[in-house]
Amino acid sequence: MVFKRGMEIQERICFMAIWMLQLQSVSSSPIEVPQYISRDVQTYISDTFEGDGFSFLISGDNGGFPEPFYSTQVQRGVAAAMANQSTEYNCKFILELGDNFYFRGVKDIFDTRFRGTFEEVYHYPSLYIPWYITTGNHDWEGSVQAQIDYTKISTRWTFPWYWYTLDHTLEPSGTKIRIIMFETTIPCGIAAIDIDGIPIDESMAEEQWAWLEKELQDGQDADYLIVTGHYPIYSAAATGPEIKCLKDRLDPLLQRYGVSAYISGHEHSAQYLLANNGSPVKYVIIGCSNFVGPFFPFQNSDIFKTEFLFASWRDLLTGCFARVDVTAQHLNIKILEGKEGEELHTITIPSRGQ
Repeated sequence: MVFKRGMEIQERICFMAIWMLQLQSVSSSPIEVPQYISRDVQTYISDTFEGDGFSFLISGDNGGFPEPFYSTQVQRGVAAAMANQSTEYNCKFILELGDNFYFRGVKDIFDTRFRGTFEEVYHYPSLYIPWYITTGNHDWEGSVQAQIDYTKISTRWTFPWYWYTLDHTLEPSGTKIRIIMFETTIPCGIAAIDIDGIPIDESMAEEQWAWLEKELQDGQDADYLIVTGHYPIYSAAATGPEIKCLKDRLDPLLQRYGVSAYISGHEHSAQYLLANNGSPVKYVIIGCSNFVGPFFPFQNSDIFKTEFLFASWRDLLTGCFARVDVTAQHLNIKILEGKEGEELHTITIPSRGQ
């Protein structure tokens, strides 16, 4: 028992060292800047579900570990818990919030990380449902185009373009949820903590901003309007208390168009924050599906109210993810711990029509 406890402590120390190293990770080689030419790409996906409600899962920052390890104990535990939730609640799809492959992304579509960090970890039958992907700063250390192209190979990996929209309708009630997958690294740059707001590609950034506003305008009939991205707008953890690039430009759009929630990753924790500027938006972070960082230096910031935080030092090998339950009356985001799927906190969002 003493030996086992000693091994657990050693493993926690090891993973904390890894976590600190990845925070300091910066690019030492040229970044793949997209050679963007406007083209006819699929940026809209829709589906209809029958019944009184449906559920889906959210996983954030689940990028495993470089070869030869490929995955972490936390990632594997979270995968098993996600599979149990998907089986019990018949989940329809999964949102993945970026940093899909630590620490340098993938090289090409034949990179063994696709198999070792994704396919073999999430091997459970109940997880063979669509995975809707966005990218994070670590993915941009490699080939994001390869992640887009992998959509043509995998039966579940779905990443048709850097940004895209999901519309899901519940019948017979006609309840509609619009989820806008916004790519935050393109307009804000690549960094772990000090995000400078310098776009990777300025023309792509401006096109995405214009596209986002149109999608928000067109989504005004949605009962629930969700925007996702890798970087958070507000955070009680290391990148906090705010990321100026998104605070100045994204947050006003979310408020103007009545967005229900902004759901992000990047921080290796779970957070639920409410801005003190009168914003009705729910700011949610789910970023601990692989690494866990129990550091919250800005939890008492005067620009937001901290409603919920996870994790603590004892949770270093636990991790987290979320399940979202959608009905005609309300949407519940349930933050779950990554071993048994125990419910940690519930965020209830009423329909925009109420």
